[in-house]
Parts: sequence; structure tokens; C-alpha cells
Amino acid sequence: MANSNSLEDIVRAIAQSIMQAQHMVEKEQVSNFATFFTENREPTSIDIRLPATHSTAQPDDMLHYRLPLLSLVPHSSLVIGEAEIDLDLELGSFEEVDRDGANDAIMNQTGKAAPAEKKAMLMVSASSASKNTSRSIAHIKLKLQATEKTEGLARLLDDVVKCQGTTGLIQPAAEEPAP
Repeated sequence: MANSNSLEDIVRAIAQSIMQAQHMVEKEQVSNFATFFTENREPTSIDIRLPATHSTAQPDDMLHYRLPLLSLVPHSSLVIGEAEIDLDLELGSFEEVDRDGANDAIMNQTGKAAPAEKKAMLMVSASSASKNTSRSIAHIKLKLQATEKTEGLARLLDDVVKCQGTTGLIQPAAEEPAP
């Protein structure tokens, strides 16, 4: 069996590739999100004039209205919701390898419950897997799903929307909004 790897390494490599792709998507979303703020980290907004509709308004009175651009566009988190990978692998032998010692401190405290120092690893080959041979072939389907998004963006949007509104009354003779 040429070019054999452990099944664990193949699964780990696939998972890391998908996590890296998700990380790149998230970084791009943050970069896009940042375009809705000034250098002073204030929401970018436009000021518009709306007809005043309150009971004491004169026919030509206008309201000065500040509208954050962030509240005008839909926002949703892009996630890799599902990744499905089909692959055929030629099954190889079991090899005994040293267990990763990343958790030595915990393993020292577990006594008899600690796993053995060595573990069996199934060796597989993706390059020579073919259904037309008499070798042992495994068809593996991995299905990954994303978790729910955080509430941070929703809370921020709520706060930004609360900030939008009138900032003063513009009377026909005045250029600037009244305080």
C-alpha cells in the first residue's frame, strides 16, 4: 500500500481544512462589518430630512434624522453549515504508535484509568483505493455541522438601531437643526 497515512491524520487534516476555511469566512465578514464604522469607531450614518409630523409642526418643518448605514442592510453570519466528504480508502494494517503526550499532567492524575502509553492506529491509503481490486476498501462519509452563531452581532445591531432617530427640528428659515 503506497502513501499510507493514519485514518486519524486524514480526518484531522480534513477537519483543520474546513475550520481554516470557516476562519477565513469569518475574517472576511469582520472586515466587511468594519466598513460600517468610522476611524473613531462610530457608526457611519447619513443625515436625512423628513417632514415633521408632530402636532405643533408647521407645514414646511422638517426633522433632521440620523440613520446609521448598519441598520439599512441585512446582516447574517456566514458559516459552513454542512460539509460532506466522501472518500474511499484502502485499509492497511494497524500500527502501534506512542500516544500524544499533550495531556501528561492530567494522565498522571488518572491512575489506572489513564490510557495506555501506546495506541493502535489504522493505516489507510487514499491514492490506491479502487473498487475494482480485491483489497479491503472502506467508504467513509464525514458530515460536519456548524454551531449556532453568537448573539454579539444581534445585540450590537439593536444598540445601533436605538441610536437612530431625530436629532432636531429644521425650520424653513434655519439651515442647521435646532438643538
